[in-house]
Amino acid sequence: MRKLGKGQSVVFCIPEEIQTKIYERSSKLQNNRIEVADVLTWAISETWADLRRSMPVWATQGRRFEDHKDLLDGAHTTNEQAKKFLEDEAQSVDYRYRPRSQEQPDMPLLEGWDTSNKNIARIIDRCQDFDSMNFNSATLHEEQERELSPEIEEERQIERPAPMVPEVHNVDQDLIHLVQTGQFRSRSRAFLPAFRALSSSSVASLIDLTQFPIELLVTADFIRTVKRPSDPSSVSYLSDSFQRPVQWVLSVLDHQNLVILSPFEANELLPVIRQSCKVTLHLYSPRQNLGYQPLDTLGLYTLGRPFSSGSTLRSLIVQLNLFAGQLYLASFNEYVELCQYLGLAWSVAKDGEMVRADGFIVPTVGRWGLKDSPVNFLRVLLTKVRRDCEGMEKTHLGKVLDGALLEQSDFE
Repeated sequence: MRKLGKGQSVVFCIPEEIQTKIYERSSKLQNNRIEVADVLTWAISETWADLRRSMPVWATQGRRFEDHKDLLDGAHTTNEQAKKFLEDEAQSVDYRYRPRSQEQPDMPLLEGWDTSNKNIARIIDRCQDFDSMNFNSATLHEEQERELSPEIEEERQIERPAPMVPEVHNVDQDLIHLVQTGQFRSRSRAFLPAFRALSSSSVASLIDLTQFPIELLVTADFIRTVKRPSDPSSVSYLSDSFQRPVQWVLSVLDHQNLVILSPFEANELLPVIRQSCKVTLHLYSPRQNLGYQPLDTLGLYTLGRPFSSGSTLRSLIVQLNLFAGQLYLASFNEYVELCQYLGLAWSVAKDGEMVRADGFIVPTVGRWGLKDSPVNFLRVLLTKVRRDCEGMEKTHLGKVLDGALLEQSDFE
C-alpha cells in the first residue's frame, strides 16, 4: 500500500451480501455505483461495531485480573486460595427462574464490581466511551479454549511412475497352437500361473506365490508391458503401476484352465478364435461397483466354441476374481465359498479351531492348502496394484480382509 496510486492499485471484490450492507450504510439506491469511500465507510463502521461488541469481554477479563492478582501468596497454592479463583455461574438457577415483573431490571449494572479500584474505574470509563456497558452478556460471548478431537487433514499426492519404454507386442506360436488344437505344448514359456506373474510387484514379498493354485494362467505378452530398466538400480523395479487389467479370458475345451490374454493377442487371434471349436474367448471385468452385475459367469460376450455358463470350476472363477480385483460377491454362498478356499473364518470359531486376528484359521483348513495367511497379500493387491491405493473398506472383500464376519443381510 506504500506505493498506492504510483504504479499500484487496489480492486475491491464485493459479494452480493456485503454489497447490500454497503448500500444500507451509505443510504444509496441499489442502482447507484459504489465508490471507494463507501467501501471504506462500511469497513470502518464494521470495525467500530466489532470493537463495541468486544468491549464487555475485554472489561470482564480485566476485572477478573484485578480480582485474582492478589490471591496468590508464595510459591505454593493452598486449596483455600484455589477456591477463590472459582466464579459463580453466569446465570444461576435462582436468577433464571425467579419470578419478576417486566419492569424489574435483570441485575444492577455494575453489581460485584469494585469501583474503588483505580484500574477497574478506568475500565468502566473506557467502556462508557464506547457506550458498551452490557457486562452481563460478556461471559456468553467470551472465547473459550476447548479441547477438540484432532482433525485429520489429508492431502493426496499422486506419485506417478517413472517414464518407461513400452514392450513390443507379439503372439507366441504356442498360443496359436493352443487356439487351433486346444492343447498346451509341454514346457511352454508362453504361459505362466497368474499369481506367480506378480513376482515383480510389491505383493511378492508378502507371501510365497507358489502356494496359490496354478490352473489360472496368463500369457507372456500379458505380463510384459514395459522394458525393465537396464541400470544397476533395476533391482528395485516394481511393476505395480504397469499391471494390465484383466479383460480377455480364454477357456479351453478338455482342459480345466483359463488363460488371460492381452488386448493385442485377443485382437490378433480374433479371426482364428471365431472359427475355433476348441477354445472360447470371453469378455470379463471384475465387479468393483454394486451397481453392476457380476460378469464372472463368463457368458456376457463369447466367441468360438459354444460355451455354457456354469461349466467352469468354481475354484477357477474364484482365482480369476481375486487376481482381477473383484470387490463384491453375489451371494452369501459365494462368501462362504471364498472363505473356504482361502482358509478364512466365515462364522464363529468352532471348538478346537484357532482363528487369528485377520480371520485366518490355523492349522490351515482351506481348500487351496495355503499355509500362510493371504489377507495382507490380497489387501495390498486389491488396493495398491488394482485400485491405485483407493480404499475398499466398505466393500465385501474389504470387510472380509478386515476380519469381519458377513451376514445374509449384507447381500440383500
